[in-house]
Amino acid sequence: MPHQLQIVPETDVSTSVLLAATGLERPDPTGMIACPQPCNVRYAAAYSLYDRNITRYAASWENSDSLAFVLEYEFENQILAALGYSLKWR
Repeated sequence: MPHQLQIVPETDVSTSVLLAATGLERPDPTGMIACPQPCNVRYAAAYSLYDRNITRYAASWENSDSLAFVLEYEFENQILAALGYSLKWR
């Protein structure tokens, strides 16, 4: 388990919000949460804020076998950011 990293579930955006903002139709729960700036996408399954050592993920992933994969990607991003790498390519 990562130390000094907060991992927080966030309520999924609703189908209607996702459809209105992106034109993407997904059933509820959508598995997506809103990403604040400086994210390069508006919605994702998870995102990290490196300056605050926090990773947020869509709460509906908690009961999914894929949650580990989603969080592993974000943990890799946290490690790369701590080492000073640019994450623009990710």
